[in-house]
Amino acid sequence: MRKLGWLVCAAIMMGLPALAQQTEWNPERAAQDAAPPEHPVTVDQVREMIQLSGAMSLARQAMQSLIPAIRQMMPPYVPADVLDDINRRLFAADLETTVIHAYQAHLSTEDGAAIIAFYKTPAGQRLLGAMPQIMKESQQAGARMGQQIVSEVIEKHHAEIEAARAKYVQEHSGSAPHK
Repeated sequence: MRKLGWLVCAAIMMGLPALAQQTEWNPERAAQDAAPPEHPVTVDQVREMIQLSGAMSLARQAMQSLIPAIRQMMPPYVPADVLDDINRRLFAADLETTVIHAYQAHLSTEDGAAIIAFYKTPAGQRLLGAMPQIMKESQQAGARMGQQIVSEVIEKHHAEIEAARAKYVQEHSGSAPHK
């Protein structure tokens, strides 16, 4: 379930031009941004940013793409109606209210006005049009990178893993219930 929350947040936050423009981590800027703005972005501004950016659509697409992964994570004996209930509840959840609060915690009314103005420029429109493909390619690249790293680490520690597996099998071979 943590993957779901992370991907939904990533899908929403990827739509922000401020994130797209931030090229490197700046601890001083992060500390400044941690304090809530004196005049938070308004609900109407957030709704306009969400509408212009298509963030909710992207979030819903990300959630939809996770349904098969959720099904695979569940034990095989979990009834289909439980999985269907998870799916229904995920899509019925009030994501907008949560997103509005997140925007308000980090963006001012001035930020909101500038973001909306940017989204309406030709560059903003190109960013918004490209964002789904950018996200897809980024997720694919991240998955490939993660698989490569895991493969390399497992290969490096192969002997250690095999020794641990053998020890585990030896320690647990007598504790299995007999039929």
